Amino acid sequence: MELYQLVSFVAVAEEGNMTRAASRLNMSQPAVSAQIKALEEELGISLFWRTPQGMDLTKGGERLKDRADIILRDVDAFRNEAEKARGGGRGSIALGVNTDPRLLRLKNVHSLLAKEFPEIFLVVKETMSWDVASELSSRNIDLGFSYTLPDDDRIEAQSLGEIELSIVASEAWRERLGAPGLKELASFPWVWTSDHCPMNKVLSGLFKSIGEEPVKAVVVDQESAILRLVADEVGLGIMPALKVEDVSDAYGIFSVMNLEKKLTLHLLSLERRADEPMIAAMVSLIREVWS
Repeated sequence: MELYQLVSFVAVAEEGNMTRAASRLNMSQPAVSAQIKALEEELGISLFWRTPQGMDLTKGGERLKDRADIILRDVDAFRNEAEKARGGGRGSIALGVNTDPRLLRLKNVHSLLAKEFPEIFLVVKETMSWDVASELSSRNIDLGFSYTLPDDDRIEAQSLGEIELSIVASEAWRERLGAPGLKELASFPWVWTSDHCPMNKVLSGLFKSIGEEPVKAVVVDQESAILRLVADEVGLGIMPALKVEDVSDAYGIFSVMNLEKKLTLHLLSLERRADEPMIAAMVSLIREVWS
């Protein structure tokens, strides 16, 4: 029996679906299925009932899921003790970033990290708010910034602050736009965001409140794509206000209006890893930067 088989077993049990478990683990579905099959053959019992709706634990699977949780927590605790034994705070830590580093105050985070914990090497990985929970679960990152709070009791969240948003347009549209209200803006083409994007929820809520359906020219996820397409006059867009201030001259865009509705920025981590020295140090440090 291998530890990675237990990780896959727990993921499938918690997701109730092989495809979602594979996505969470950043693996292919056949690979996860093969690990579950090998584990069942080694144990000599069926762990799941396969149903049209997904994967349900058998009675034996339920008992072993509880034991697997204990084993994985013990493994994390073992790693934690090993970290302490070699002095703690040594090694690298992967931080998922969901937006512009300046907006996240990464320069200040890095400066304070170098001063207080020089043994920790920071690895920055781009991710989306809605992917942070799965990236944490698969250990692709150790901590992650997010605008959304996942419905997952394994995730610990620290609220850091509020992010102001702006509706933006190309400078070439300034005269054409004039001084519009939301109702007028709905008639212009938009560089829209996908349904799971937190900024989508803000925009959709605003237009729904006035009974308008905006014209969607294109749908994108990345802030960089929004920026480029707005600059190229494809449509209006929404971005963090601080980002607009930074790049307005370089990209030839301007803020049409700032929105009252703001996004809350969170720092997410796995609850079971909260006591690991490097993670505890980084959480404390980031909270200090944002305090």
